[in-house]
Amino acid sequence: MKRFPVLALLIATASPASAAVTLRGIVPEDGPRLGWLERYTEVRQGPEQIEKVTQTYKVGDGAALDLSHLSGDVRVTGGGGNQIKIDATKRARHRDPEQARRLLEALRVDVNNFNGRVEVRTIYPRRGSFGNNISASVDYVIAVPAGATVSLKSISGDISVTNVRGEVRAETVSGSVNVNATPNVTIARTISGDVTAQNIGTQTTLVLSTVSGTVLGTGLKVRALEAGTVSGDVRLVGSEIDRLEARSVSGNIEFDAPLTRGGRYEFTSHSGNVRLWLSGNTGFNLDADTFSGSVRSDLPVTLRAVGRTEPNRRGSNRAIRGSYGDASAILSVRSHSGSVVITKK
Repeated sequence: MKRFPVLALLIATASPASAAVTLRGIVPEDGPRLGWLERYTEVRQGPEQIEKVTQTYKVGDGAALDLSHLSGDVRVTGGGGNQIKIDATKRARHRDPEQARRLLEALRVDVNNFNGRVEVRTIYPRRGSFGNNISASVDYVIAVPAGATVSLKSISGDISVTNVRGEVRAETVSGSVNVNATPNVTIARTISGDVTAQNIGTQTTLVLSTVSGTVLGTGLKVRALEAGTVSGDVRLVGSEIDRLEARSVSGNIEFDAPLTRGGRYEFTSHSGNVRLWLSGNTGFNLDADTFSGSVRSDLPVTLRAVGRTEPNRRGSNRAIRGSYGDASAILSVRSHSGSVVITKK
């Protein structure tokens, strides 16, 4: 995953102090590079200092969590009974140990409870109070009632939501988003990072979106899904979807699931391949084309060629239309410089 363009953008548009804050979570945390980054950071900004804060709030029916955040990871789990428990880990660095201690004190977790609606805000030190070369972040681990409504917004850091039955919105700029066993997700979105959704069922439209990263959906049972990325792949496996729009600019699209009767499915990739593994017995109408690749169906369907090649039952064309079985579903597949393959699982 390439996060460095986002890093440059954030630093260019932020104040010096806030730019330093956003560093954590943007650089990939992988092996030797992470070790080098930690050593480099310690030399320039001193060793990391940590303080943990725990707060618990009793809530009733209709509980809600609203968190706005700048830097750090957020993990929310359902099943917290009749309370919302917030475990926050504050992190700060400064070359001067005394300044680091003051920085840690100035980095505050501000929580307000309005009749069961808990709002969490991270209050960062004022610009210039500790010089330009500072680093500060807060990681959150939060337990909420299973039926709570959850809204999470972050700039730099990963977001994870598990076992929450209320409506969930999870958005970050630089970081991955992971939602699991959370039936009423409406949005899981990032700009630089992966989006993963597992075991989700909703009667509304689910949006899974990233700019630089992969979108992965498994075990979804949704009425409508919008899944898109600019630089990355879209993979949908073992899911039941009635209406689907799957888009990628520079990646592949893979769909390994059954179609539903009366369903509509639209797949579009500019410079990637589209591959559909279809299970079940639902038939479909097919409208597929590619500019510089090929379209191939391994299913026993009658295809009518639109391009230069003659129609055949198991052929390869640049643009084909046809039908299979009861033709109750509609498939629209487009790729500019990739190939399209439709096969039976």
